[in-house]
Amino acid sequence: MAVEVYVSFDHDDQKQVDSFNLFKKNSKHLLDFHDHYFKELSTSGEEKFIKCQLNDNHSKLVREEILKKFEKCSKLVVLIGDTTHKNNWVEWEVNNFYKKKESLFSGKAWKSIRGVSLEGFDKAIKPKALECRSMSVLAWDLEVLDKWIEEDANL
Repeated sequence: MAVEVYVSFDHDDQKQVDSFNLFKKNSKHLLDFHDHYFKELSTSGEEKFIKCQLNDNHSKLVREEILKKFEKCSKLVVLIGDTTHKNNWVEWEVNNFYKKKESLFSGKAWKSIRGVSLEGFDKAIKPKALECRSMSVLAWDLEVLDKWIEEDANL
């Protein structure tokens, strides 16, 4: 059975995240990435993408969209690279996913969140939000990640 998974990451790690896309293409699970961008029409009518900061005027719509996605997802994977621990969006996503799951599965929400070190970043600092809110961080091993996604899929 396909498990819906929200994937949180720092956009500064985009190169490494791209290698994770192979897992996404080959996975039987539904992995949902969100890019923290919003579309705006230019005066010429063309769409342009603008990356919004967590607390700017445009982020409210992005945050609402992410919270809606959390409704459908049973797991959260945080891809950890060099700068992930500094990313406000990642912290916000972990904290809000945890709150959502904790309200549904009191005392078990941490089982639905997992950090994964991107390939070559085993020593990267994990985001503070993962402390006490997740299982231990996995090294880059997509088979182990796939097994974890299958575990307790209903959380």
